[in-house]
Amino acid sequence: MHLKSPIFLFCVVYGFFVAVGFAKTLCSYPWIEFNGHCYMFGMDKKSWFESKVACNTKNAYLVRVETPRENDWIIQQLFALNGGWHWMGGNTLRKVGDWKWESTNEKIGYTFFYPSEPNNPTTERCLCYFTDSKNAFYWGDNVCTSKLSYICEKELK
Repeated sequence: MHLKSPIFLFCVVYGFFVAVGFAKTLCSYPWIEFNGHCYMFGMDKKSWFESKVACNTKNAYLVRVETPRENDWIIQQLFALNGGWHWMGGNTLRKVGDWKWESTNEKIGYTFFYPSEPNNPTTERCLCYFTDSKNAFYWGDNVCTSKLSYICEKELK
């Protein structure tokens, strides 16, 4: 087959770049674009409060996961990073058991808690991703002063 049409060739090349992830992104390194938002996976260990500040200094917030699609994408990224525990933006700091997103103060709707989580409502009041014994990722509650990695999120501008 001869590729005589420059438009056809452009479409093939563009499709390749989109398929393998080389398409231009509006998020600059180390941020990763997904569904109109940019995400950054902070690998240094911080408390939930320190992680919140680290995100805020980047004009971002601790990740707010609102759909199964977003959750699945984040879990794929965590697998690519070889796991680890990561802070998210949810907490019950204002009222025990009342899970809200830090960035909006909205009640958490969609959840992906491990079956036995949240399990320590008076001492573990901040939300994180963690791996179970089978290396699957779930949400869980954790002591807010624990030192974990974290995930920042910001909207594309």
